[in-house]
Amino acid sequence: MIIPLLKHNLSSAIKTFFLLFALICLYTITIIYMYNPELSDMLSGYQDVLPGMMSAVGMTGIASNLLEWIQIYLYGFIMELFPMIFVIVLGNRLIMSHIDTGSMANLLSTPHSRFRIIFTQLISSIMLITCLLSAVTAVGIISSHILFPGELDITRYIQLNVSTLLLQLIILGIVCLAACVCNEARYYYTFGAGIPIIFFLLQMLSNMGEKLEKLKYVTIYTLLPAKEIIHGESYWIYNLSMILLALALFSFSIFWFDRRDLSI
Repeated sequence: MIIPLLKHNLSSAIKTFFLLFALICLYTITIIYMYNPELSDMLSGYQDVLPGMMSAVGMTGIASNLLEWIQIYLYGFIMELFPMIFVIVLGNRLIMSHIDTGSMANLLSTPHSRFRIIFTQLISSIMLITCLLSAVTAVGIISSHILFPGELDITRYIQLNVSTLLLQLIILGIVCLAACVCNEARYYYTFGAGIPIIFFLLQMLSNMGEKLEKLKYVTIYTLLPAKEIIHGESYWIYNLSMILLALALFSFSIFWFDRRDLSI
């Protein structure tokens, strides 16, 4: 890695990091604060009145414990959407913007290889999204301990967030590959942002069930084993699939960037 470049990347993304961190923490603390088995029955009534809307955002089912409550009302929408936005912003800021504005020439003029440059950008992005989800996890654990001592299954909560991180790494791989392939920011947003958003919308449609349920087979969000983790079922195949897919996307990104013609 190029340490000065790594430090610059981390400092340049700090404002966006804290903005998304604050938003996710606000939702996390609010959902935990609202936990109430009796309220769960009431919310299930909304699922009957607005089945399409509630299903689309993954807010279906009746929670019998705090972990199920958090999974239902956070991990079908908020914990998928906000980290995805952060990843898309990172891809533009750390890779695409340098190519689009021509500042990549400054990096390439240094005595560092293309491999070290793109590897540093990837590691920076991985570190930032990992820190974001780790910090959110810590806030969730602390909030649950303060508001409902002993009611959160911390082990499974951490497992849920690890799997969420792996899903975001796949999105990061898509974003980085798009940034390494495209020459202009508009094309980057078309593919780097467009593909993850399409996957997200397909997941929302598949959640609505019936004929649309088959759409789950064409979206990466199906790989998140939230229900398997909650119910104590085996989920290692999902995590392994996400790891392999993320590594493949990262490898393609590095390969393409190392060999592409940068007309800057």
